[in-house]
Amino acid sequence: AVATPEPPPEQACANGVAVEEPEARPGLVADCVALLASRDALRGEASLDWGGDLAIGRWEGVAVVGEPPRVTGLDLRDKGLTGSIPRTLRRLPLDEVQLAGNALTGCVPSAFGDARGDAAYLGLPWCLRYDRLDATGEVAEAGGWAILDGNGAVIATWEGLRSEAATLRVHQTDAGGTPWASEFGAVSEGGLFEWRKAPDCWVRYHVTGDPVRPSGGSERWEFPVEWMAYAATGEGCTGAVGPATVLRVDEEPPVIASRDSGSRIVTVIATPIRFGGYLLIPNGWTGALEPWTPVEAERSGATGSSESSSAWPSENIAEVRQHPLWRDPVLPVGWTLMGARAHNDSAVTAWYGDEGVVVGLTVMRYENTPAHQTTPGGPESRLWEARLIDGHSAIVWYHPQRDPNGINSVKISDDETATEYRVFSYAGSSIDTTIGIARSLYLNHQ
Repeated sequence: AVATPEPPPEQACANGVAVEEPEARPGLVADCVALLASRDALRGEASLDWGGDLAIGRWEGVAVVGEPPRVTGLDLRDKGLTGSIPRTLRRLPLDEVQLAGNALTGCVPSAFGDARGDAAYLGLPWCLRYDRLDATGEVAEAGGWAILDGNGAVIATWEGLRSEAATLRVHQTDAGGTPWASEFGAVSEGGLFEWRKAPDCWVRYHVTGDPVRPSGGSERWEFPVEWMAYAATGEGCTGAVGPATVLRVDEEPPVIASRDSGSRIVTVIATPIRFGGYLLIPNGWTGALEPWTPVEAERSGATGSSESSSAWPSENIAEVRQHPLWRDPVLPVGWTLMGARAHNDSAVTAWYGDEGVVVGLTVMRYENTPAHQTTPGGPESRLWEARLIDGHSAIVWYHPQRDPNGINSVKISDDETATEYRVFSYAGSSIDTTIGIARSLYLNHQ
């Protein structure tokens, strides 16, 4: 008899057996897919009973906890595993990993360094682990790294890594002797690097152009970068970066907040994070917050002339349109201006509508960096995401199912001019439309 081929992981995990009520547990379905995609490479010549015909909570060595449930632990000690640790396991929100007593090869994913367990004692090198800050910037030896500022000087402080980075220079071979030329060669503009010391001490960079590829025998790579987000609440994340500092490059950086294929926020931050112009603070946070210097920006024309400033606040549309912060948005055909108000010399708001759809716009100057507190969402809640839009940090809320009674919103921060653009759309307008309106407020005035 011919054996029935095994269904692909996505299908096996959504059959209602591996994950009960998969539509209501999309996070656990994603964990199931990651495990099945990793199984064969991990087990080698051994066996694991992971499969779509058995509930995931009963799989060998797999711990499923929480509500909504997720895979948070792997205990695979003494299973006779002869394979390697697949990168797909990095997708799991693991708190504990135990792998001793096997004959595994390859390298240990950097993300495992934050989980309890024995990954550090397996005798395997860490994937993409660099242990040598090269103060000369030459980065001529394996495991060497340097981040340079806009003048080409090596950045040697944690504060500098979080604010001044212009070029990431790294040897193509990490401290464990693993070459990453093919991985680095696949990086392009918009890619992400995260240099990570601990769960509460990391910096995420986005790549702003194509890497400079090795030539003439050079074994180093250069990536033009800008900082995108960082966590800096942990001890030891201030002052000088020692030459022996070990930093891990996370190939798939943990997200600040995201959504799954359903309508749940499945990842929210655990510690305060600076994301561009926003300080993101977890619910219930009682620890320290980093000191932040108010934004210094050119504010030419922000207050208007002495003759016009006396008109603020005002709800007279003709007067409000003379406000120095007034912006004409790009709106769908047929939408009309319903009202406007100048709150003071640093903020102006307008309302537009058409057949029940209403959009509110606010353009404002801010003296201090705006802050936003994250709010975890459930099936009936709006989704919250931190995004990068045209190089600007943005906070987005929306209903994925376009709730006709819901509100979508986007806030985009332009730190160079200390200006924030806010758009709130009501009655079912899509989040893409909302973001497009917000972008038009500054793209048409550059």
